[in-house]
Amino acid sequence: MKNSFKIVALFLLAIVSMTSCSKKVVPIEVDNDAVTVTNETVDISAYYQADWRTFKSGGNVEIGSGSKSLSSSMQMKMIRNKSIYVSVRPVLGIEAAKMVINGDSILLVDKLHKRYILEKASLLTNGIPVTVGALQDIFLGRAFELGKGSLTQDLKDDFNVSVVDNKVVLTPKTQYKGFDYNFVYDGRNNIVSLNVIPSNSGASTYSVTYGKVQGSVAGKVATEAKVSTKLNGNSLKLELEYKDIQWNESFTIDTNIPKNYKRIEGKDIMQLLGGN
Repeated sequence: MKNSFKIVALFLLAIVSMTSCSKKVVPIEVDNDAVTVTNETVDISAYYQADWRTFKSGGNVEIGSGSKSLSSSMQMKMIRNKSIYVSVRPVLGIEAAKMVINGDSILLVDKLHKRYILEKASLLTNGIPVTVGALQDIFLGRAFELGKGSLTQDLKDDFNVSVVDNKVVLTPKTQYKGFDYNFVYDGRNNIVSLNVIPSNSGASTYSVTYGKVQGSVAGKVATEAKVSTKLNGNSLKLELEYKDIQWNESFTIDTNIPKNYKRIEGKDIMQLLGGN
C-alpha cells in the first residue's frame, strides 16, 4: 500500500508530460491490420463520437518510471466534461490514494500518510487547452480537437483524413503551436494510437496506443490504453485496463479535502516519488 500515492502521482506526471511536449519517446509498435483501406474508401463519419453522461469502471493501472514499475487495482469514474476520479486500491478494494481532476483543479490524496496536493490545472498544462473532456477522450481512445471537443459531425470539416501504411490518420487542421497531433485507426475503424509530435522534429514526444476496442452506448471505446513519454530524461509509462464498464449511471465524485491532512506543494512531487 505504501506505493499507492506514487501510482497516482506518476499518473498525474504522465498527464503533465503530455501537455509539456518537450522530450522524445519511442512509440509502442502496433501490427498492421489485415483490412485494406484506401483514400477512396475512408468515410470520416465512421469515427464520430457518441455522447455519454457518466463512466464507471474497475480495472488495473500500471505505472513505470525508468526501470521501476508499480501496479494496482483501481476504480475510475468520470462525469463528462466535468470530473475524473481515479482511486488506487491495492488491497481488498480499500482506497489508499486517489486523484481527482475537477474543472480547473487537480487533487492528489495520500491516505496512508495523510497528505495531499492541490493545484490549478492551468499551472500544469503550459497554456495548452487540454480540458477535462480532452483527457477523457484520451483515456477512452476517442478523437478530439483541442479547444473544441470530441469529433462529431459538427467538426468533420476540421479534420484532414489520409491513409498511411494501411492505417487511417485523422489530423486536426488547426494544430497547436509547437507540436502536431493525430489519431490513427486500423481498417476496422478501431483506434490504434494518439501521437503528439514536435513541429520542429519527427520524434514523437507523447504517444498513446490502444487495444481491445469494444462497442458501447458511447460508441467504440478502447478498454486498454498505454501512454509512453519521457520526463527529466527518464521513460514514463502509464497502462490502463478497464473492466466491468458501466455507462450513464448517477453518482457523485467526492472532491473534498480530508480534514487534518498535510498539504504538500505540487513542485515537490518528484521528491515525494523518491520517498515512502
